[in-house]
Amino acid sequence: MVKRKLTMVLLILSLLLAACSNDEQSAGNANGDATGSDTNKPVTLKVLVASDWLKEKKWQMVFDAYEKKTGNKLDIQSAPVNNYMDLVNTRIATKDAPDLLFYWGQEAKIKQLQPEKNLVDLSNEEFASRITPSVKNYFLSTGDKLYGIPVTGLNVSGVIYNKQVFSDLGIEIPKTYEEFLAVCEKIKASGIMPLYEAGKEGWPLQLYTFSAMASVINKQPDVMDKINAHQVTFDQVPEYVNTLQKQQELLQKGYLNEDLFSATLDMSLEAISTGKAAMIFQADWEIDPILTKYPDAQIGMFPLPWNDDAYAGISDPIGLYALNNSENSSAAQEFLKFFASEEVLNDYFNTVKSIPTWTGLTVDLNPGTADMNAYVEEGKAVPFFNALTVVEIGDYQGLLQQMYGGTMSPEQVAQNLQSNIDKAAKAAGIAGF
Repeated sequence: MVKRKLTMVLLILSLLLAACSNDEQSAGNANGDATGSDTNKPVTLKVLVASDWLKEKKWQMVFDAYEKKTGNKLDIQSAPVNNYMDLVNTRIATKDAPDLLFYWGQEAKIKQLQPEKNLVDLSNEEFASRITPSVKNYFLSTGDKLYGIPVTGLNVSGVIYNKQVFSDLGIEIPKTYEEFLAVCEKIKASGIMPLYEAGKEGWPLQLYTFSAMASVINKQPDVMDKINAHQVTFDQVPEYVNTLQKQQELLQKGYLNEDLFSATLDMSLEAISTGKAAMIFQADWEIDPILTKYPDAQIGMFPLPWNDDAYAGISDPIGLYALNNSENSSAAQEFLKFFASEEVLNDYFNTVKSIPTWTGLTVDLNPGTADMNAYVEEGKAVPFFNALTVVEIGDYQGLLQQMYGGTMSPEQVAQNLQSNIDKAAKAAGIAGF
């Protein structure tokens, strides 16, 4: 009998001890300090970014702030931009994908990643509503799903001008294209170079049509959809061919520098900063380099007037994406939320001084960029047309160099541009091509 009672007492004590142990463990879990819990261990997130972007952008301040706040580490891996897309696709296909991916914002490029399968859908996140409409309407998504957040500002194309030259000659900012030509003529008559083009490097030659086409696309919102569906071709769009004709006309009228084909970007920035030239066709990404090297330069910026209207061309921002099949997917998504916090965004954009791709920020912008921000805020901004094509447009700058050199007409440039697109679309298996 005694033995039986003793057994029952021991059983009751065992049950009570087990219950206490469970209660303590539950309390520990609720407070987030359970012994041995993996949730509190620091993680290392693999981040893949093009090395070219890493040099130009000031993301390191965000990386450092994140590591300091969370205790997590970021393993920054980079590769040259010229084969970046192939590398990204290979790493995803071989199950060697990063946790976080810096990548282009264009829909055509996002589709190549099979986003439904490989990228985290961010559409329902709180921060999605704070991305500026000019970005959300065109970039970082495909269909009705948002896959990335913008991690650069909006760069805006137009005309960077020397304010002192304009003031000395009594010139006001032109509101129409006819006024723009009249301004060029007046500057030429004064002995100053009206426009400076960096023809040797080639890529700056694209900024003229990128700017002009912003106004064309505004007037014809479906023109790029028709081109992407192969219902019309670039050479069948008179308004586009007209932009090329007007660009060629600037050379014919003597408004461009005589050393066009040997001129570099640095030479164009020196010319505009020192008043050797009055204007350059450029994007505001060159304003910071100008002010760094020529801090006393008096520069401003205005959209290229077109069709009695002025619309700014905007480049697609670089996006940041979280990978679906990552072992650290939750931590990767938390990094996106960290980057998208108002405090981080304000610090970042006030450092890079570019037009924010997020609403609700107060940013001190460089002169010129501040001029163009008014157009973006008014909704008078349209992406560069090459950001809206279904595939890459190929060597467009080479075509423009040939046009300036007199070996290709504007009509032939349009035909060859379309040929580039047709070949790339067929190779990608896009319907209609």
